[in-house]
Amino acid sequence: MKHCWVCDEDVPGMLEAIENSALSTWIRESPSIFGYTLILAAHAVGLAIVVGTATAIALRLLGFPKEIPLAAMRKVFPVTFFGFWLNAISGVLLYITEIKKMNAMPAFWGKLSGIALGMTLLLIVRKRVFGDRSSIERGAVPAGGRQLAYALLVCWYFALIAGRLTGYPGLVAEYFGI
Repeated sequence: MKHCWVCDEDVPGMLEAIENSALSTWIRESPSIFGYTLILAAHAVGLAIVVGTATAIALRLLGFPKEIPLAAMRKVFPVTFFGFWLNAISGVLLYITEIKKMNAMPAFWGKLSGIALGMTLLLIVRKRVFGDRSSIERGAVPAGGRQLAYALLVCWYFALIAGRLTGYPGLVAEYFGI
């Protein structure tokens, strides 16, 4: 049994049971396109939606492109949250196929941290920045909006890169020593 990097103990039996469940086994081993392939595709689409829309929101707060009214960006949030939930559901399904492997990877935990911070920042941006309707309607970014935009970009691209690095644990260990 592999050692759990985060919990500093052996991976609990419950997680092992989930990884060996019929659903997890079917997703991991089924030749059906509706198994791993479709779930991975849904995860990629959700990722593109959430990172793409978060990037669009952040860039607009930073002034790019000025031709798009700032107030119009308020309509992007529901699409972003749809992408997040698509990613969360597909991510859980992918996670249960390799729980022990993922739990042992620092890059996986970095990815989850980036996602948690990115979603928290999106909620803060929605409330503080886009909640200031008078400023947004005038096209003015409220105080702190630009700093939040930079933080959003850092969090989401960190999560994106860390997520890709989960596919290369040997590379992470070699270059980062973890």
